Amino acid sequence: MTDLTRGANAALPARRVTATASCAAPVDVSALLVGPDLRVRSDADLVFFNAPRAPGVRWTDGGGQRLELDLDAVPADVAAVLIAVSLTGTAPFGTMPPPQVRLSGGGGAALAAFTVPGLGPEKAIIGLEVYRRAGGWKVRAVGQGYAGGLAELLAAHGIEVDDPGEPTAPTPPPQPTPPPTPQAPLSQPPSTTEVDYLERCWLVWEDASRSLAAFRSATEHALTVRNEEIAGRRPRGRFDELMAAADERLRADAGQLRDELVRVEPHVAAEVAPFDAPSWLTWRPRTDLADGVLLGRLSTAELPGLRIPLVLRLPWRRGVWISRGTMPGDSLAFAWSLATRFLAAAPPGLVGLEVIDAAGLSGAGWLHGFDPATTARLLGGGVAVGTGAAERMRRLLDLVDLRRIGGDDQDLPGGGPPVRLVMILDAGAALDGEHAHELLRLVEDGPAAGVPVLLVETDTPAAESVRAVRLRQTCNNLPSSEDAIADSWVGADWNLTPDVLSDAAGSQAPSLFTHVLSAHARTIASYG
Repeated sequence: MTDLTRGANAALPARRVTATASCAAPVDVSALLVGPDLRVRSDADLVFFNAPRAPGVRWTDGGGQRLELDLDAVPADVAAVLIAVSLTGTAPFGTMPPPQVRLSGGGGAALAAFTVPGLGPEKAIIGLEVYRRAGGWKVRAVGQGYAGGLAELLAAHGIEVDDPGEPTAPTPPPQPTPPPTPQAPLSQPPSTTEVDYLERCWLVWEDASRSLAAFRSATEHALTVRNEEIAGRRPRGRFDELMAAADERLRADAGQLRDELVRVEPHVAAEVAPFDAPSWLTWRPRTDLADGVLLGRLSTAELPGLRIPLVLRLPWRRGVWISRGTMPGDSLAFAWSLATRFLAAAPPGLVGLEVIDAAGLSGAGWLHGFDPATTARLLGGGVAVGTGAAERMRRLLDLVDLRRIGGDDQDLPGGGPPVRLVMILDAGAALDGEHAHELLRLVEDGPAAGVPVLLVETDTPAAESVRAVRLRQTCNNLPSSEDAIADSWVGADWNLTPDVLSDAAGSQAPSLFTHVLSAHARTIASYG
């Protein structure tokens, strides 16, 4: 193995290498595929835990984060792969022993190592540079540090990230009473008194819907004119003029709305950004509740260049129903993606998950794989099945009833976070079960008492019963696959494409869910 000093380089005899890092504090490892100017070609050249693949580079976490490089698969216009290491906490590298970055080859054989000396206020570093040279590949020890953390490092290499800034010291979790004050439900447009990002998205959707309705109305009029032209009752040419004018107005409106979103989207927080956005890489636990979470993107064939974020304000006033998708696992994937955003949008200690699967067939057993303290404190003890599901439902209803009369949560055994997001898996079967009346009461009364409910239609389709219709009318209804959703202004159908974690449909915990949950657990533990 070659021990490198800052600036030193060495030839790489292997074309498949693995990069790892060791540090006295938790760190994230990421990679940047850069050109000769050391800048990325696009945001897709950033590889990290929530965008784990790029050509020739793969991020994995099997007992520790690592980057696997297949140098023969790296695109020809990529001059180098930069290996970055960033701290997940607030202390800088200067407060701990120097970190080390290593490269290994097949079978784990050590190739090169660089212990980064002389660090002070830096919170992120470029450890190694794997670069092309004369038809081969070499590795250089860089050690460039960034006191501004990962956001500064990414910006220096061409990726625009909204820096969340220095986090403040964590505050103790809020008390459970009174429960959070609900905001406007999904089915109502937001107030226009203050145009924050969520309101901007609603306003863009409203403007786009009205422009679309005007275009369709103009098109219908133009078709009437065309019929008169064909019948000889009107000179030819007017139809073409009307269609050209309608198309021009629609494109102008769409361009203006698209520019409005483009100006602000690079700066939004992770909770309302797509999962592949760089802002997720710099996500840190919040100290306050976010305004809302992203559900997906709205589009229509008549406006191919416009994709409007659909956001749901927090806290939730209504339950959320996720319908079955076109493929098995679609609804579960969307549900775990929403649960990840819900956790990421809240300060540690405020929110916990209560997962109920009476049949025990929805593959959520991996919840029991977290450490016992995290499972007990943040996951309600794990997924509740069988008789445990009925008991969990009764316990949550007791909590709701107690809060509705202004009681103290301490009067109930077990305790838990002030806000409980209840996930009902296989909601169709739950509606057919003997405890369906309790489920209906939880959905109707829970959100206002700090117990929002997320119902997931998985194996059993919901029957068209009076009970099912009543429950779904109580909820915000979302498709788990690309499907139509009507706006509340002109009733036009828009295609909603849910924003879903790439690894949320399997039988293991999604990596970002694990990352966010672990960050909550570490912060809560720091309260002492």
